[in-house]
This record gives sequence, C-alpha cells and structure tokens, in this order.
Amino acid sequence: MSPSTRSRREILGLGGTALALLTGCLSEPPSTSGGSALAGVTVSNVQIVPEVVALAIDSIGTHGDRDEQFALVTILVDGERGPAVDEFSLSTDEETFSPTPPDDLPRGGRLWNRGYAYGGRRSEEDRSESGYLVFQVPNPLGSAEVVFHGPGGQFQLGASARETLARPPTEFAVSDVTASETVESREEMTVTATIENVGSHDGTFVGALNRVGPLIAYVPVERVEIDLSAGESTTWEHSYNPSLDGGTESRKMQFKLNWRDGRISTETTVEPSS
Repeated sequence: MSPSTRSRREILGLGGTALALLTGCLSEPPSTSGGSALAGVTVSNVQIVPEVVALAIDSIGTHGDRDEQFALVTILVDGERGPAVDEFSLSTDEETFSPTPPDDLPRGGRLWNRGYAYGGRRSEEDRSESGYLVFQVPNPLGSAEVVFHGPGGQFQLGASARETLARPPTEFAVSDVTASETVESREEMTVTATIENVGSHDGTFVGALNRVGPLIAYVPVERVEIDLSAGESTTWEHSYNPSLDGGTESRKMQFKLNWRDGRISTETTVEPSS
C-alpha cells in the first residue's frame, strides 16, 4: 500500500539537515531568505530526513523503515488562523501525499527538538498555526518533479531535494566507542565514536543519544545527524560535565546511542570531587 493511502502510523520525532530546496514560486517569487509565500502563508524551508527521532516516555529513539523517508515543510502563517493541514499536499507525476495530521504526532504535535508541527496544539487553549508539515514518502522517491501544493499556489522542490529523495537507503557502522572510565564530579568528559557510511549511497546517519545516571534514571540528550558520502567516515563526539551535587559516593553513568541498525553503550564512574 502506498504512503498516500496507508493508515497513518505514529511519528515520534524528527531529525535532519535543512536544505535549500525551493524552486519556482507560489503566488509570488521566493523571498531573499529562501522562502516562498502564498495566501498569507510563507514556506521557509524544506527538510528531507531518512528517519525520525522520537520521545517515548523517558528516552528518545529512531523510527522509520528503510523503504520510507520524511519531508518536512515549515509553514509560517501571517495571521491568527491559517489553512487546514489537509489543504496542503506533496505530489509527483504518479502519486499525491497528504501530510500527517498533528493529532497523529506525539504530544499534540510537538516533536523532539523541532518545536510544534503546523496546526499542533500548544495547550488546550492555544493552537499553533506555524510549524512544519510532515510528509511520509517512499524511499527512494525518484521523480523529475516533486511539487508542494497549498491554497492559492504551488512550487517545485529544487534539485537538491529531488536528489536526496531519489537516493536509495544506505547503511552505517559505529565503532571505536570511547569514554572515560572515571571522572570527577563537575569535570568534563567526552564520548567519541567512529561513524562510517558502509553502504553504496550517500546518506544521513540519524541517532538518538540518552543518558543514565549519575543522579537520574534516564534522560534524552540529543538527536545526532551526520551527512556522509558512500564510504566516508567521521568521528562523532559528545561532551558532558557530570555532577554528584555534593554527594560523597561514587555513581555509575551510561551514555546510550541508538540508531536504526544498532545500539552502543558506555559506562563511566563519577567520583566525588577531590
């Protein structure tokens, strides 16, 4: 079943790299900031992500099958109320995709480190009218034209967006994970790992970093996004200053990095300050 007709699955978070992906115009030419405007709505940017990053109770993780990807279109509304979510769409020569309704996104449409989805609920009294639309599309999605439609106009996504959508999924390997065995309270430590694109196509590594301890059971830390060409590798690092808040007993601390194909974990003992 195609994403245009399949039942909506819960999307738990988003990650990705912003791209200059707009071309053509809606009701007027794109602004100098790279946006395009129509009927009181400005499209400020488009992002293509192979996976989404999700908050699930007390931790974040990555979600998304190898045969799908996500297009995020940021909407800025000039006025109190904007068009309904279902008035927007993304289309190719063969298929039309509707955005995921904000109520199908977690927390009323507030995604991890991404603010609010367009039309998402900030509170019971406040509806967010600016945010991003989430389109779930096949991976790869090869088409000579990919067109964003909204009330009063449309525009074609640029070459960068089409190239990203058309590239097949790739594979990543994580190795050489290091972290301090011990660290004093309030001193900086660094977690490092080598991330390599071991597949045949360029791609974006998407990971979710969580921490356990030293004084908390589980806490989300950051969304990890790294663009790598086929065969390319890089060293990823995360720095942190653990604290025992004046405690006099040593405590264990772990960092856990999850990605689609695996999971790594480090362990460090946090010692009281000298």
